[in-house]
Amino acid sequence: MKKLISVTLFVTLMTTLFGQTTNDPNSYSNFSEYENNTPSLFFDFQLKERTGGDIFMTGGISNHRVKNVKPKTETQKIEKEVWGIRINGVDYINSYPYSKIVGYNKIEGKGYYSYFIGEPARAEKEQRELGIIGPNDKQIGVCCKTAYVILPTGKILHLNPTLLLELCKDNEDIVETIRKSNIKTEDVYKMFEILKDYNLTKK
Repeated sequence: MKKLISVTLFVTLMTTLFGQTTNDPNSYSNFSEYENNTPSLFFDFQLKERTGGDIFMTGGISNHRVKNVKPKTETQKIEKEVWGIRINGVDYINSYPYSKIVGYNKIEGKGYYSYFIGEPARAEKEQRELGIIGPNDKQIGVCCKTAYVILPTGKILHLNPTLLLELCKDNEDIVETIRKSNIKTEDVYKMFEILKDYNLTKK
C-alpha cells in the first residue's frame, strides 16, 4: 500500500512539473500576451531540459525542448510559431523566432526589460537583427552564454555592456555603477543584476 501511494505521488509530481493537467491557456501567441500575463493558447505537451549532448551542441545552453505534443500536428506551431509558454508560473521564450534554433529558454527576469540566456544565433541575418554584428559586418562564431534583453517594444537584442549603458542611460547612479564595474560581455549575470535594479526604478 505504501509503495502504491509513493508511486501515485511521484506520478502526480512529475505531471505537475513537466506535463499539462488542465486545458487552461499555457502559451503566448505574441509579446503583448506575455507582457500582460495573458496566455491565450493551450497545447498538450511536456517540457524537458536538454540532455548533455544537446547542451554541448547548442554552445553550453541548458535550455528546454517541447516533447510529446498531442496531437502531433501541433508540433510545428509550438516549436516555431508561438512566442512563449508558461509552466507552473515560469515563462519560457521560444528561441526559434529569433535564432532559428528549436528550443525554449527560461526568462530570468521580467519587468521594463526582460532578459534571458539563449542560443547564440548562427546565421548572418539573425545575428544582424539581434545586434550581434553591425550592419556591414560579416557573420561571426558565437558560443556559450549569450545574454539577451527584451525591449518594451518586444524587440530582442544581444545584451552587452555598450547596450546596457544605452538601456540605463536615464539613471545616473546605475550608469556610474556600470562604468565602475568594468563589465564584460561574458558577465551575463552581472548585467542581469543591473537590469533587475533598473527595472525596480520603473515601477
